[in-house]
Amino acid sequence: MKKSFVFTAMCLGLLLVSQETWAQQKYFTKSGVIVFDAEGKLDDIEEIKAKTTTATCVYDEGTGNFEWAVPIKSFVFASSLMQEHFNENYLESSKYPKSTFIGKVEKPSAVNLSKDGTYPVKLNGKLTMHGITREVNVEGQFIVQKGVISASSSFDVALKDYKIDIPTVVFMKVAEVAKVKVNANLQALNSN
Repeated sequence: MKKSFVFTAMCLGLLLVSQETWAQQKYFTKSGVIVFDAEGKLDDIEEIKAKTTTATCVYDEGTGNFEWAVPIKSFVFASSLMQEHFNENYLESSKYPKSTFIGKVEKPSAVNLSKDGTYPVKLNGKLTMHGITREVNVEGQFIVQKGVISASSSFDVALKDYKIDIPTVVFMKVAEVAKVKVNANLQALNSN
């Protein structure tokens, strides 16, 4: 009798764990916004800032895995000449067409995407840009408001870490460390 009770309890436990795993969801977007700001010390001359609205992102609520990808040529500058230099001279987008972040949210169980609230998170992963991959640790947050889920983060990127050389003629115009802001509204990814 006792063995039967233990076996039944174990089966119920496995069923509950399985149901919780099944309830885990993946979320995505194809319209994530990334702002790249490398304005240097002579910021009154011209703004060195670009924006894309075509970043893709997938977040797995169960594992905490987070993946981002952005086509480098999708960044738009106010100046077409600056955009040309960005693509041809600095990020060499023909040779390195995209940048990616593949990482994981620490303690994903602390984030409840089915309940309104603000959930600060830490992400650890690898950022690949200009053909270089480096470990990064960034902070971000999920905000859930009336069923709308957004993910955001701001972090700095040292251009020399990714072998992005700034010519001395424009050294004062371009910052050595770029500020990157990421924002995305996420939708449930149907597994049908």
